[in-house]
Amino acid sequence: MHQDHDHIAGGHSHTHTHDGHTHTHHHHHDHDHSHDHSHTPMEELVALMKYMVGHNAAHARELAELAEQLKAAGSDEAFEKVMSAVADFNLGNNTLAEVLQELEG
Repeated sequence: MHQDHDHIAGGHSHTHTHDGHTHTHHHHHDHDHSHDHSHTPMEELVALMKYMVGHNAAHARELAELAEQLKAAGSDEAFEKVMSAVADFNLGNNTLAEVLQELEG
């Protein structure tokens, strides 16, 4: 499987090529792209952390959905491995969420 990522306004798209077929999926991300530069560097970093935590959570959900599709296709071993990776992903994202909470005071 080959995967390309294109960042576009309001999100990004993934292009997957497998078995001779290409599929493009657009993932919309709701976040403010304000270009008001009156924020302090720390406010900018907190905003970026907030975006990343939400972005990571969305991708973890997508991976869990992919795992369910693998299971439905009869690949229990792949399902287990992807779900294990999702758990690891969520563990790391939870740590980032804790840092965000500390930064937000």
